[in-house]
Amino acid sequence: MTELGKIAEDLAAEHYKRHGYTILERNYFPKFGKRMGELDIVCFKNQDLVFVEVKARTSKRFGSSLEAVDFFKQQKLVKTAKLYIQLHPQYANYNPRIDVAAVDIDPAGERSGGVDNKQEPVIILTNVVEDLN
Repeated sequence: MTELGKIAEDLAAEHYKRHGYTILERNYFPKFGKRMGELDIVCFKNQDLVFVEVKARTSKRFGSSLEAVDFFKQQKLVKTAKLYIQLHPQYANYNPRIDVAAVDIDPAGERSGGVDNKQEPVIILTNVVEDLN
């Protein structure tokens, strides 16, 4: 994982914690290997089980964070999330969803909100994949 990716995932995890979520996993991939897919963050709150794909961008030159989660990536996320639930039956009755955490980071590796922390660097796009259930 790149340093930029680590910063983005840390910011996203902190965002979910601040909003009352419990982090279950970070950088989870099934024992079958990474080809199956990786879940950046798995967390829950109440009966919601959330699989988070974290995307960091230092500029929009190569597209937005949401554009980086194309159809192929969405299908991998769905497959891996379903397998996670299958391997962790205690979450079978939870309401699963897939979020994208879009994290804006300036090229120097700092979060874009500035030092005063007034602007939230993490934007959560909830339930971006509809065929999880």
